Amino acid sequence: MLLAIDSDVLIAALSPHEEHSVQAQKLIRDIASGKYKAVSSSLVYGEVLGVSKSREPVDLANFVEQIRNMSTAPCDDDVCLKAGELRLQHDGGLRLPDAIHLVTAIKSKADLFITNDVRLAKKANKHIPTKLLSEWI
Repeated sequence: MLLAIDSDVLIAALSPHEEHSVQAQKLIRDIASGKYKAVSSSLVYGEVLGVSKSREPVDLANFVEQIRNMSTAPCDDDVCLKAGELRLQHDGGLRLPDAIHLVTAIKSKADLFITNDVRLAKKANKHIPTKLLSEWI
């Protein structure tokens, strides 16, 4: 099974104070062990570093690369164009980063999109099977 992972799942895995951190850590362990394969947009690097609550430098690239069975997909022109089209379908009610993650999931032919964002999950479920992190485990 191929899982598409939203940035907030990695944020939860790296931040013990985040809600559902334990579930996110278990999901990452399951991916690394080979139980699942996963993909995320390369946008994950900027989003996770952008909300890091730690003053310590985080080697996020190394963290993501160390997760066996997980890859990142480039946020190229085609992804950005399709994300814009998706935002139009939702009358602008879909933030650009969320649309990019959703398009990445669709283009990767993921079996399931996992997010920790209730608002995004409702919109994403119209395009791809989606679960909240809290529903996953």
